[in-house]
Amino acid sequence: MLGFRSKKQREKRAEEREQKSMMRRRNTAILAFALLFPSVLTWAYFIFGERFMPDVSKYIFVAGKTLQFAFPAFIAAFVLQKRWLVRRPSRRGLAPGAIFGAAVGLLIFFVGAYLIKEPGTFKPLVDNLREELLGRLQPLGLATPSAFILLTIFYSIVHSGLEEYYWRWFTFGRLAERLPYVPASLIANAGFMLHHVLLLGVYFGFAQPATWICSVGVFIGGLVWQEIYRRSDSIYGAWLSHGLIDAGIFAVGFLLLPSV
Repeated sequence: MLGFRSKKQREKRAEEREQKSMMRRRNTAILAFALLFPSVLTWAYFIFGERFMPDVSKYIFVAGKTLQFAFPAFIAAFVLQKRWLVRRPSRRGLAPGAIFGAAVGLLIFFVGAYLIKEPGTFKPLVDNLREELLGRLQPLGLATPSAFILLTIFYSIVHSGLEEYYWRWFTFGRLAERLPYVPASLIANAGFMLHHVLLLGVYFGFAQPATWICSVGVFIGGLVWQEIYRRSDSIYGAWLSHGLIDAGIFAVGFLLLPSV
């Protein structure tokens, strides 16, 4: 009887170990996808897709972004079986988010505007940026001021919010369940920075210091938004901050349009 119980207990423990192992492998696969898919998508639509007609790049972008931003909701609801909560904005998050976002957004705009009007030694960099930007906007009909303003509104309001939900709430949130705060935040924001390296490398050139300086800036910004999210337990402050900085970046792009 004791031997039978021991055997049953051993089988139960072995089954529990196997279930835990399967859960670890599943969670690792989820995190690997969350961290790497945005960079794969950026390469697909921003670099690979440009070899073909603009519509190909556009369709890759739409399909890929839909998959990217639907993935956390699907995993949370059907795999992790977590309750879906949309919290109210936290004042603690909104105030520092607004201050940081406005300060960085204005800094980006004024530095960018100065370099566009008085490029000096940066003229080749500015000329390459203008050529690359217009080359991507014109085939899609987005090089006019009105179209570009709509694009700015989309990225500053919609896309920035989706990125905060994806990177801060989901990716960092899943990492923080397995790791201490500092490594979880560093890993999450390394993934966040990686796809920006591809974008910046195309616009500035991968050999240009500007690409890597701006990439480090993205990483630091992500860390700040991570801390705002942690302290407020809400994405709204980080979303506001992210949107203001995106608005500053797009304002620089607006000055590069031919009719401005």
